[in-house]
Amino acid sequence: MPLAHRRCDHITENPAETANEATPITGWALTRLSLLDRKGARGLIADLCVAGVLRRQAAFVALATLDLDAPGPFLRCLAIDTAGAEGIGLALRTRRARQIIAAAFAVEPQDVPTGYLRALARIEEIGAKGAGLHPFVDPTAYHRLFEILAVERHSRRAHALRYSGKLMSITVEAAMTLDPVLVWPDVLAVAGTPQRVVAMNAVLDLIRICHSVVDEDAVVAALRQSLKSLGVIEAFAKSALDTADRLPTPLPAAEGIRPLRTAAEYREIGTKLRNCASTKIAEAALGLLAVVEVMHRAEDGTEMTLAASLTPTIDGLWMVSEVGGMKNRQPSREVLYPVLRRLEALGAIIPGPAIGGPYRKDVADLLGIYRYAPLHDALHPHGSSEEDEVLAALEGEADEAA
Repeated sequence: MPLAHRRCDHITENPAETANEATPITGWALTRLSLLDRKGARGLIADLCVAGVLRRQAAFVALATLDLDAPGPFLRCLAIDTAGAEGIGLALRTRRARQIIAAAFAVEPQDVPTGYLRALARIEEIGAKGAGLHPFVDPTAYHRLFEILAVERHSRRAHALRYSGKLMSITVEAAMTLDPVLVWPDVLAVAGTPQRVVAMNAVLDLIRICHSVVDEDAVVAALRQSLKSLGVIEAFAKSALDTADRLPTPLPAAEGIRPLRTAAEYREIGTKLRNCASTKIAEAALGLLAVVEVMHRAEDGTEMTLAASLTPTIDGLWMVSEVGGMKNRQPSREVLYPVLRRLEALGAIIPGPAIGGPYRKDVADLLGIYRYAPLHDALHPHGSSEEDEVLAALEGEADEAA
């Protein structure tokens, strides 16, 4: 466990706690206390508003777990002879916090871990005025927390919760539902919402899918290394995907065509062509993008390496979105035409207006319609104009000079 995480060892459990500044009780706890007040526990709300942290939290534990209409077993555990709501009020006022919690969970006081008391003192939901003053938003979190710290006290979940900072309901939920690899104090601290917890598990699944062999120890090492960075999960996910060797490849390999399958290949083509392929690994892992390396051989035998980017369609097909050479520069029509036809033959879709339709590049220019480097112009019989040919010739001369 990281040395930076330290537990609070000072726990006050004196039933005659010094009165504090009144702190209102709200939410589900107030609703249940109001019910007890109407049934005979007069003044309990006022007393708990000025009670210390542990007494308040012990009362919240009892309110979260008790059947308020049948408190007999709870009261007998605490040797309270007064029945009903009045007896509950008497118990919450006069018994020690550990005794109240033990009775609520039907265990002996010595079976309530000190770590549970420490954890109660660190409860601080969003908007709370201080640690331990307000209940969990979700009352069931009290029982879940007890199960982890009392029954699973030597588990990774328990260790992570002991060394976490402030505790919220979602922190406990995250400890219960996160993949064990992710159960670390820093990760619990950024759980945030149930949706984010689900996303964290999905990220880990994605990392496993994108690797032919997953070394769990290496995954844990990458996670612990990311704990030193801002954005714990984000840093971990990006670091782990940097070693991916099983990225989605939508097209089969063919002569002169190599679908990139590993993160190393994305970095390699990024360096070779001086493009941004190395920054697209996460997109490739998610199936939002795929890059194919294409080797074009001209009639004179010269070779040109190109990178074709493909994006998916909703029905599972893949469409060529860009073909670029050095620094993402689009090749000439003479090069682009055979490259697109080869990709089309492997199953890629080439976007653009239908051949035989009304589209003409010269008419589009006349109407002021401009589209940046459209691929379809390389395949369309009316996809070029005299100005384009002159510009292409000038760019070719500039490339030769460079």
